[in-house]
This record gives sequence, C-alpha cells and structure tokens, in this order.
Amino acid sequence: MAKTPSLPGNALPGNALTVKGASEAQGFPELQTSARGPILAGMIIIGVMFGGFGLWSAVAQLDSAVVAGGVISVEGKRKAIQHLEGGIVADILVSDGDKVEKDQVLLRLDPIRPQANFQIVRGQLDAALALEARLTAERTGAEGIDFPQGLLDRLAEPEVADAIQGQITLFEARRDAIKGQVEVLESRILQLREEIKGLTEERAANVRQMAILKDEINGIQDLVSRGLVARPRLLALQRAVADLEGENARLSGNIARQQQAIGETRLQVISIQNQFREEVARQHRETEAQIFDLRERFTAARDIVDRIELKAPHSGYVVGLRAHTIGGVIRPGDTIMEIVPSGEELVLEAQVRPEDIDNVTVGQEADVMLTAFKMRNTPNVPGEVVTVSADRLVDERSGAPYYLAKILIDKDALANLAHVELQPGMPAEVFIKVGPRTPLNYMIEPLTDSMRRAFREP
Repeated sequence: MAKTPSLPGNALPGNALTVKGASEAQGFPELQTSARGPILAGMIIIGVMFGGFGLWSAVAQLDSAVVAGGVISVEGKRKAIQHLEGGIVADILVSDGDKVEKDQVLLRLDPIRPQANFQIVRGQLDAALALEARLTAERTGAEGIDFPQGLLDRLAEPEVADAIQGQITLFEARRDAIKGQVEVLESRILQLREEIKGLTEERAANVRQMAILKDEINGIQDLVSRGLVARPRLLALQRAVADLEGENARLSGNIARQQQAIGETRLQVISIQNQFREEVARQHRETEAQIFDLRERFTAARDIVDRIELKAPHSGYVVGLRAHTIGGVIRPGDTIMEIVPSGEELVLEAQVRPEDIDNVTVGQEADVMLTAFKMRNTPNVPGEVVTVSADRLVDERSGAPYYLAKILIDKDALANLAHVELQPGMPAEVFIKVGPRTPLNYMIEPLTDSMRRAFREP
C-alpha cells in the first residue's frame, strides 16, 4: 500500500509549497500552488467596499427628522358647556356622542327662581322709572308727567299700570298740597294789603281833619288874644290836632308792620317752593342712582333667564355628558358637557423633546403617521408645523418636559384616504423634517459632541 507524503512541519497555510519526492516517484510533474492571488483579490474587494461606503457616507444625502408623539385634535379645541350660576336640571335633550348643530338646545334648567328674580327686579325698575318721570315733571313745573315710552307700551300689564297711576296720584296730591300752602300765604298777603289800604285811608282822613282844625285854630287865635273867644276853646282845638297827629303816627307804624308781614309772607312762599324743589332734586338724584343699579341688576337677571336653555356654541359632537338626572343640581361653573367641533381643521398636538426643539420651527414640513390604523394600508399624511409653544410644558401624568408643536394635517391628502376617518383623541406620530444630512455626519456627530463636552472648561 502506497504512503501519502506528509508536509514538512514548518509548512503553514498561505505559504508557497513545493511537493517533491513522492510526486517525482510516482511520475507526476512538479506542481507549485500559491494563495497570493485570492488574498489580494479579497483585499481589493474589501477596500473597494470600504472606500465605496466611505464615499457614500460622505456624499449621500439622507433626510433627517425630529420624531414626536401626539394626539389628533381640532383647531378650535373642545367647547366646554358651563353655567355661571348653576341650577336645577329640568330637561336633558342630548346624549353622549350625539351630533348637534350650532345654537341647538342641549339642556334646560328650572326657570322658577331665575324668572321670579327677574320679575322682582323688573318691577323695581319700572317703579323707579315712573318715579323719575314724576320727579322730572315736579322739577320742571310741568302740568303733567311724561312717562317713558317703554312703560306706556306695557300699560296692559297690571304692575306697570299701577306704577304709573300711583305716580300720577302722588304728583297731583303733592302739587295740590304745595298749591294750597301757597294760596294760604297769598291770601294772607291780600288781607295785609287790604289792612294797609284801610290804615292809609284812615291816616289820610286824619290829615284832612288836622288841616281843618289848624285853619280853625288860626282863625280864633286873634279872637282869643282880643278876649272875644275863651282860651280853653283854642286849647281844645290844639289838643285835637295833637291827638290826630298821634293817631297818624300809630297808623303809620301799623302800615309799616303790615308791609313787613307781607315781605315775610312772600319769603315763606319762596321758602316752601325752594324746599320743595330741593327735596325733588335730592330724590331725583337718588332715583337716578337707583335706576343705574337696577338696570345692571335687570340686565344680569335677564341674562340668567336667557341662559336657562344651554345651547351648542358650535356644530359638533357631545362628549363627557355629566348631567343624567332630572332635578339634579348643577354647581356654578361646573362643566356639564363638551362639544367637539366638526368641520374645523384637524391638527396633531405633538410633544417635542426639549433637546430637539432647536430643530423645530413654524413652517417646517412634516409626515404624520396615523398609528391608530394598519400601517400597511395607511401611508403617512403630509402636514406643516403651524405653532410651537414659547416655553416648555410639563406632562401632568408623566412629569416629562416637552414643547407643544401643532401640525396642521393636509385635508386634501386625507380626502384621498377613503378608509381613514380621523377623530379627536387618536394617537399619531410625526416626523418633522429637519433637512438632508450625510451618513458620515450621523456617525461622527456623537463623537464630536462628546469631544466638545470633554474639552469644555467646567
């Protein structure tokens, strides 16, 4: 049996081998085998691959993007249905998920208390307006009251008719009272004038009588001096003249006192009229202030009555209905339900990480991945960044900081997706396009960032 020739112990793979002896003994020609060619070829192939990859990584442009998650929302946000004062539920006209139109009645509250308060305030305002009209007539001295047309238009209402009639009656009574007081004083003035007239006539008669007596005295003085007439006769005439002079002085004093009384009476008339006008002016000012306050209360009370029916502020869908019991109490300011507006622009509210915010600006293009649908049937939808929050926010559930970016979804692209119907609250993922970058930039960026931080002086 022939033996296979063995290799020398120093023979290694990859070296050139020369096999002699046995081949020659068996009659084969000398065979020389070399591995240099395949190795060189392999190295060339590897070099070409690495070189091509390096060239590709330095030259090729890849789109980069900021990735963020978020939810679909409507541009107008949800509309909260609330009632400022609250109340008792009288009727519930919608259910969760119902489609409603703008100004459609959603819920009614019990109207008893609001309407009662409205009627009370309205009655007070009507009475104050009627009072103001009467005071205005008294202040200007008008013969009648000019009531506001708003009251006259409602004369058929018993409350308004009573208010107007009451002020008319009071106006006439006060006018008659003042008139009566003035007439009494005027009659006293007339009486005093008559007394002055009588005293003046009496004084004039005394003057005439004195003139006669003086003539008589002048006529008998010569006779008395000649002894023809007794002296007592002359003295009696002189005494009569003196008495008449005294009487005239008394009469003049009485006339003066009567004239003074007339002046005082006239002052009393003026005082009564002035006091009346001052009282009317004071009441008018108070009434104007009262009317101002009542108008505000009336507006508020009417507003509450008008809001007994809670209406939809926008067309949309009812969500989060919290009132379910007729007769239940709604607290002031509580959210009763919400309306998700329909027909408005759909936006994606994305939470961008703070470290990525420097790459996000308004106007950037974005691709929205609708993760709520099957990925193989739903392509990405184009969009555009329309707003970016000015400061970072904090997620209430996770506590993670973020910037809120709103991406407006292209309606035309959505219209081409017949099987896709977006609803507010659906999850989605957005790729905000930053711009082209080379693969080499991707690979060396972590290294350059690390070096930049390492060489920065603490």
